Amino acid sequence: MRKFIKTCRINAGLTQEQLAEKMGVSVVSVQNWESGKTNIEIRRFRDLAAVFNVPVEKLIKEMIIEEDKKCPDRWPGFLFDDDTNAIIDILHLNLAQQDLFGLLYIYDAEYLKKTMIDYNTLYDDLQKIPYGFIEKVGSIQFMNQVDGLHKVIKYIKTEFLMKVLKQNPESEFNVKKLPKEQICEFIDEGVKPVDDIAGWWDDSERYEADDGLFMRISMKKAKMILPILEKGEIHFSDGHWENPPRKDAPEEEILMRGFKSDLWRAGCYNKLLNPITIRDGLENVSNYRMLSGQRAVDKWILEINDRGRQLLEWFREK
Repeated sequence: MRKFIKTCRINAGLTQEQLAEKMGVSVVSVQNWESGKTNIEIRRFRDLAAVFNVPVEKLIKEMIIEEDKKCPDRWPGFLFDDDTNAIIDILHLNLAQQDLFGLLYIYDAEYLKKTMIDYNTLYDDLQKIPYGFIEKVGSIQFMNQVDGLHKVIKYIKTEFLMKVLKQNPESEFNVKKLPKEQICEFIDEGVKPVDDIAGWWDDSERYEADDGLFMRISMKKAKMILPILEKGEIHFSDGHWENPPRKDAPEEEILMRGFKSDLWRAGCYNKLLNPITIRDGLENVSNYRMLSGQRAVDKWILEINDRGRQLLEWFREK
């Protein structure tokens, strides 16, 4: 906002003193606006828009962008490796790229229909974009927008991105600054999987599935099961490590898999429920270890680990 005010003032050929006079404020107030020391009050937006001859909506948009920049980074980077976090760092869009995404969506771009990462066919869809749009932006700037947009839509499902943009049309999209609920939704449902069948030899120049985004955690399951493990370790099973859970294992762990407790008590699904299915998506935030003693059957314990406790803190922080 401060840069925008200064740029508009200069473009209008006004000094700080002249702007202060037109706005009915002190020169110090204008200086504070342009330095970012203080924010201009919303009640003055209409007068400022009239002085600069710009829409009030433009001032509001600049204010929202400025507030977005102040928004904290909420991404749980401790859950992921450096390569994953490096990809997350680039998953953000400016407003121009978001407009281009919306335009491609309206014109039914085939690339946006992809549900998996395989080949980059985005440039084939650019022929659908009206030339007037490209001429207005400038061809080189347009290609820069395309490249920046592709870095995001390569990894993120179209439905998730469109949902977030519709909810916040004036805000710049940034995965790391989404509300925690949307970050969890992105991790669980918003990431495009890699097409394992597609091979680079079919079209090596456009193949891009060799650097997919692998989250390897279920935030929904973690939010449900980690509080149970936080209360204490669970004696999960006996004997071989693949054995089904004990019949006295906590019901919560069965319910979170979607099985009805009465069927569990009747002995159904025992072969389906094993450490692999229960811990699927929780491997990084829990431990499955053996306790054994002399002449005793091996006991297998399911427990939360340090990373799991850190994730619980992340869930609870506002």
